[in-house]
Amino acid sequence: MSRRVGRNAYTGLFNDVVLLAARVVIGGIFVAHGWQKYDQGFAGTEQFLGGLGVPEPAIAAQVATYVELVGGALLILGLFAPVVGVVLAAQMAGAIWYAHRTTEVFVDQGGWELAAALGTAALVLGLVAPGRFTLDQLLTWPFKARAAKRKAKNAEAAETEAAELPPVEEKVTIKA
Repeated sequence: MSRRVGRNAYTGLFNDVVLLAARVVIGGIFVAHGWQKYDQGFAGTEQFLGGLGVPEPAIAAQVATYVELVGGALLILGLFAPVVGVVLAAQMAGAIWYAHRTTEVFVDQGGWELAAALGTAALVLGLVAPGRFTLDQLLTWPFKARAAKRKAKNAEAAETEAAELPPVEEKVTIKA
């Protein structure tokens, strides 16, 4: 027999803290990989990507560097999370296709496991559940509060209007 646990203030807060921690860790890994590319210079990254057969390696080096650096930072902050999640997942799909497309799974053998895990995590954190502790939530809060007040006011007005209407009497005639 299973017991269903409902959502309450503690599980909601716990979930949001866990999602924040996940965004910080996954975003931090993206920032570290982007910084690694930036630190070795675009020429070194371009040479590496060219050796993998990536088309237009000069452009790809800059795109990969900034997507990982800026995207990781935005994921940590929870800003534009849905867009950032999709872009980072696409970046990892490209990494799997060009750099890790082998029969090996494990990263120490050139496999795709880390890129797949990072891409999937970014997609989930961006699209499914970034949590409530995000800049997206903070920046949209005033608009949501205003909309909630407007909705409550409209509901109150509709309730008052319904209470003021006189009752309707109907005559029913039964024919035998």
